[in-house]
Amino acid sequence: MYETISTASTTSKPETPITAHAPAPASTLVRPLILLVDDKPEELRWLNQLLQPDFRLALAHSGQAGLQRAQALQPDLVLLDIGLPDMDGYALCRLLKADPLTCATPVLFLSAHNSPERRVQGLALGAVDFISKPFHPEEVLARVRVHLRLAAQIRQPAIDEAAAAATPVRNPDELLVQAAAQYIRAHLSKTPTVAEIARQVGLHEKRLLALFREHLGQTISGFIRDERVSTGQRLLADTAMSVQEIAFTVGFGNPGNFATSFRERTGMSPQAYRQGLREPGGPASGLGGDGEHAEMAPRTGQF
Repeated sequence: MYETISTASTTSKPETPITAHAPAPASTLVRPLILLVDDKPEELRWLNQLLQPDFRLALAHSGQAGLQRAQALQPDLVLLDIGLPDMDGYALCRLLKADPLTCATPVLFLSAHNSPERRVQGLALGAVDFISKPFHPEEVLARVRVHLRLAAQIRQPAIDEAAAAATPVRNPDELLVQAAAQYIRAHLSKTPTVAEIARQVGLHEKRLLALFREHLGQTISGFIRDERVSTGQRLLADTAMSVQEIAFTVGFGNPGNFATSFRERTGMSPQAYRQGLREPGGPASGLGGDGEHAEMAPRTGQF
């Protein structure tokens, strides 16, 4: 299920396999578990030599393996490279943050791609830090220790609250669909292609299309149409943006197309919907006009 990283020396004794977070005897201090996700053996050897004296280590060579091991082991911290063979580190970070089992796990990026844009992209996905290559050993250790300490301070209240209720086991496919849906919602103004969405969650296009039909009962294009109208409803209710501004925000090329789609879904124009929200008991009162995200019924159809 997982493996430890051996040191460069061939004469050292085999390491004891890492186990998931099992309760330790009161007299034993359990070292924090760090998951290293990188496909470059030389960098893994370097990190192993640096971290092994103070931490337990687990290894993954790809994004999918990293996701599976993070879910199974629930490490205390993840060190993640951006350039992975099956999905980039950003996609893996997005999946980790979408999973209740791993969403609170600190993710630190390790990468030579250290432009401000790359850093901001990683931090926006929920990573707590971005360490540039080539590494300075003391800096890596200092940042790892700081984020482990901060995570421990946050984790304890959450453990107390969750003591009476176990976290439900999530279907990995559901997490992939959830991550794809979150990516779509974040990029409605510039509708991503199926290929781009699939790349962001580390799937092939056909597999992603099949998962949407299986778990949501609709195609990706149908989901995007519903999200555009649903988001448009919320913006009409909660903001003073014009219909034209809302149309562009949710990805329509012109207000006319937005109005047509909106009328097909709600039975009224955007202007009538907003006006109805201002009138007590108006026709829009039952269509999610209270500011909450309207629940959209799944559609079926061909992409």
